[in-house]
Amino acid sequence: MSATKEWLMSIEDTYWDQVVDIIKDSDNISEAMERAVSLATPMVPYLETEYIKDSVGEMWNDYN
Repeated sequence: MSATKEWLMSIEDTYWDQVVDIIKDSDNISEAMERAVSLATPMVPYLETEYIKDSVGEMWNDYN
């Protein structure tokens, strides 16, 4: 695997770890989705908003 791909995967792993923290700290799923999308803008701008929202929706039940 190239160094660039490893670097991108590392950033994405960090992003999803932070999304888990956001989900645990949010009062509702809408808040979690909004915060996760907002965090993605500077960290992982290549992830589509709908993908993030769908992922947060799937993860929501695991942590709340």
